[in-house]
Amino acid sequence: MRVNPPAPLLRNLEEDQEISFVPMDAVNENGGIRLDQTRVKAEVGGGYTEFQNGDVVIAKITPCFENGKGSIATGLVNSAAYGTTELHVLRASQALDYRFLFYLTITDSYRKLGESEMYGAGGQKRVPPEFCKDFLTPLPPLPEQTAIADFLDRETGRIDTLVAKKRRLIALLREKRTALISRTVTRGLPEATAREFGLEPHTRFKDSGIEWLGQVPEGWEVLPFTKIR
Repeated sequence: MRVNPPAPLLRNLEEDQEISFVPMDAVNENGGIRLDQTRVKAEVGGGYTEFQNGDVVIAKITPCFENGKGSIATGLVNSAAYGTTELHVLRASQALDYRFLFYLTITDSYRKLGESEMYGAGGQKRVPPEFCKDFLTPLPPLPEQTAIADFLDRETGRIDTLVAKKRRLIALLREKRTALISRTVTRGLPEATAREFGLEPHTRFKDSGIEWLGQVPEGWEVLPFTKIR
């Protein structure tokens, strides 16, 4: 495995060709890169991290490293990219499945040991490249690495799908909560609930005179907070 190697697929491109551009906020936690930015190669030049399809990129600065920011580079424009300087690039050798390598980099042990090796002060602490080079790991034979990576691709994909569904459900429930509160404090309790609390349901409404508020129950006043006594 090589750490921060040159990217021949990038260097072989013409200067007027487009490549992907990857700032830190485009790198997701525990996998994935948002590829919505491109640059012409000549416009970027040096000073950025270069990588290519099949490389594993990981954040090296705190707290991005600890939070698991990293990904396999795939789908890059012209198979190459320049990215933030706060990335380390790991390139798998022929004896190493790059997906297996990526999964190693998001294990708790890798992240915790990397955190212990950070140098610098405060919010500028970084994982040194030596940590990536010298990290000791168990290494199964290549066919088993590939089988492990296939299994993890399948199972983590299933989990990610469930998480996405749960997030959508949570978002819908939050919308429902907001709508429930808004409707109840401006139009009163639902009929059955009003009777449950010993109240007569509101059946008649009047214009509040306020565009965003619309109608309110008859018998309700519309007052500024400061006029409520």
